[in-house]
Amino acid sequence: MSTGNLKENETDSVRQLLIPKNYEAELTEKPEANGDGASAGKVAAIEPINKSNSRKKLEELKDQLQIALELEHSTIPPYLCALYSIKQGSNLMATEIIKSVVLEEMLHMIMVANLLNAIGGNPQIGEKEVDKKNKFIPAYPTTLPGNVDPTLVVGLEPFSKHSIKTFWKIEHPVGNFQLPQNMDTGDVVYKSIGEFYKALVYNLTELELLAQADGDTIFKGKKEKQVTSQHYYGSGGKLFTVENLEDALNVIEEIVGQGEGTLGSIFSDPFQEGNENYLIFGTDVEDFAHYFRFKEVYYGHFYSTTDSAHRKSRNKGLPTGEKFDVDWDAVYNMKPNIKMKDVEKGTPLHDKMYDFNKTYSALLDNINDACNGKPEVLQEGIVLMYQLKYKAVELMNIPIGEGYMAGPSFEYIKG
Repeated sequence: MSTGNLKENETDSVRQLLIPKNYEAELTEKPEANGDGASAGKVAAIEPINKSNSRKKLEELKDQLQIALELEHSTIPPYLCALYSIKQGSNLMATEIIKSVVLEEMLHMIMVANLLNAIGGNPQIGEKEVDKKNKFIPAYPTTLPGNVDPTLVVGLEPFSKHSIKTFWKIEHPVGNFQLPQNMDTGDVVYKSIGEFYKALVYNLTELELLAQADGDTIFKGKKEKQVTSQHYYGSGGKLFTVENLEDALNVIEEIVGQGEGTLGSIFSDPFQEGNENYLIFGTDVEDFAHYFRFKEVYYGHFYSTTDSAHRKSRNKGLPTGEKFDVDWDAVYNMKPNIKMKDVEKGTPLHDKMYDFNKTYSALLDNINDACNGKPEVLQEGIVLMYQLKYKAVELMNIPIGEGYMAGPSFEYIKG
């Protein structure tokens, strides 16, 4: 079996994590209070967490975890559009790779919800549960929620080199950064998803240590609201429940590890020939981080066991292993970012788009119910997931002129 191949129904595979051994110490270290804390954009005034503002900061933390939910979800519709647009029988490995990433992103959503529930929050999944100013489903094309790399625009597009390159940019690690202490993501711009989560870890840790100093804890949520592995119907790694700070750090480590696989050393540390820290594509690793998986699809090669992840290595961080087929033309040419408002009401096409969105909304509502005290209903989402695929492919077989086909718009329909 070639390096990087996925096993069917893998539920707890060995993970490719480039996170250093001192991960928790590094993440909880107090950030520098200077203008280097974020990339381009305004950096808010730093307000240290203390006893006088800890209650307010806990509420801000809940808001930030809600944004994390929206951030994780925002990647799923683009990934699904690329996946559904691949014609049946073609691009088999690319299909498996993208599918595995989608399952892990859904897993991330549920683990973030577990974390939010653990500190007494209430996850809001689906536009039905939030006000008009804070829609859960973004209007594509969009920037990522939480001010994560606002230079990156993500849309609903078919499988292509452009879409795959956008996906690896979503998962891109960033090195050599300092984080602001402030929790208000409305004022702080984060260079990457990993940087966003690093700020979360710092704030979680500071608030919990402050509570523990008084013999208390911030982890007071109802345990029955936790979604466990027995409830989750997908594969894609280990599902963590959260009862304490250690569990919370494990959740974030898993999310960052599955996405970026690294905190950025492959882009910031000088390369040293023979440094085994970057020889991470071993035969015992069945599932690489998303960033590297998308690069495999883009270049049509698996990573070899001798490949280095470092961009300044001989292979420049690119996969040079066994080749697999990628046919960029075996795709339904879905019109990017199509909306229901673009289609005349009462037409068969509008009805089919409405039907797809109704199903997707039902899936979000199902996940919302599961993450708000009814974890057992999550199993019901399996049928909805299968329906989504068939409804999307049906849309992508409808020509709409100018060489384009229709496609899903991922808009919320209230039940």
